[in-house]
Amino acid sequence: MSHHKRISLHIFFFVLFFLCYSAFGARQGKVVGVKVIDIIRTDEAGGAFAYPGSLFFNRKTKRLLIIEPGKSKVIFYTPDYFPFFSLGEGYGVKDPVDVFVDNEGKYYFVSTNTASVYVLSPALIPVMKFKVKGFKGDNEFVPNHIAVNPKNEDIYITGVGKPYIVVFNKNGKFRGYLYSESEVKGVKAYSVISNVSVDSFGNVYLVALDFGQVFAFDKDGNFLKKFGTKGANFGQMSQPSSVAVDEKSGKIYVTDPMRHAVLTYNLGGDFIYEFGGRGWAPGWFNYPVDVTVDNRGNVIVTDWLNERVQILKPKPNKKIEFAPLPPSNRAD
Repeated sequence: MSHHKRISLHIFFFVLFFLCYSAFGARQGKVVGVKVIDIIRTDEAGGAFAYPGSLFFNRKTKRLLIIEPGKSKVIFYTPDYFPFFSLGEGYGVKDPVDVFVDNEGKYYFVSTNTASVYVLSPALIPVMKFKVKGFKGDNEFVPNHIAVNPKNEDIYITGVGKPYIVVFNKNGKFRGYLYSESEVKGVKAYSVISNVSVDSFGNVYLVALDFGQVFAFDKDGNFLKKFGTKGANFGQMSQPSSVAVDEKSGKIYVTDPMRHAVLTYNLGGDFIYEFGGRGWAPGWFNYPVDVTVDNRGNVIVTDWLNERVQILKPKPNKKIEFAPLPPSNRAD
């Protein structure tokens, strides 16, 4: 081999090493630690959680609501996360699986078992109930998540395993559908929608389970953008389950139970960092299924198989090494 060829090969391998090292370093910097603010493990009666479910943080009252499906109730927590009250069938709400509170303080509960939406006043007095019916295929539609648009009061409902959400008006009348649609090799493809959320502008966010992405629409159902990358590596979504928008901090949080992580994006949909990883110590997750944000910017996560809800403060300056570390190094 000539001298020039050897030099060329050395340069080639140096450049390759530099690129790989740079990519590795960039990936390292995208996993951050957290400060554990609190961990909730019990309901209002002092009983231990049995697989808690959906969350909602009411920013006006500063109260956190946690669904406990196994006990068919919704637990209310004070601003310092003390359980003080629960709501269930005694208030006319049977088997709730998700909850949303609108700008007027009305409560919307959706029930899988009864395929119904229950609406209660701010004083928890029943004001409306309607069946999730009136559209093609409604007999096979099993509702499981709900959100309400702050601009037009449209009600968005996801169905188990369905590639669309159904939209009802404020009077409980069916209005239409929203899909997450992509094109694969010239053929239209649709993803199961695992959850739905809204922001203060009335934009609607659909979590596309199969695509590993989030689709955003305006209040009129016009497509705005999609973001996220499908995959099982850092910074990618394997099977996302929920999304929360925190406009105050300019961040969007997405849970990925299969990767045991929460991914963080800016409002434009650019990936910033992620936190978590599978474990049992504080700051780690075992199938995180839902996420919300309180008025202090803390990220609240349903840590499903660990049977707890964690309140966390991401620490972007506390970078985590790429190699797995002991759980105690993930949290303060």
